[in-house]
Amino acid sequence: MDMKSSKAVTAAEAKAILAARKDGGELGYEQTQALENLEVTVKIEAKKAASLKEKLIDIGKISKDLASKLIDVRPDNAATVRAVLSKDKVELTEEQINEIIKELA
Repeated sequence: MDMKSSKAVTAAEAKAILAARKDGGELGYEQTQALENLEVTVKIEAKKAASLKEKLIDIGKISKDLASKLIDVRPDNAATVRAVLSKDKVELTEEQINEIIKELA
């Protein structure tokens, strides 16, 4: 299978994509396993995740990749937010971090 494109998506968005593909035809073994795992673990709807991603990007001027990771991890403290952001060496103010935590709660 050739990859046509890629973009940062949350687990909720991946779940919606795989569910749509399942309705349209057969999924491969790995895709079926991924969908089953996502159905058990993801508690947020894809539309809400996409909206939340845009809010997080606006708050901290962070990348879509990092916003997606924050939504998947759902950190509840500043240390965890900083740990996720450290991958790209992003530094935010305490106010921005607290706003991110508030949005993810």
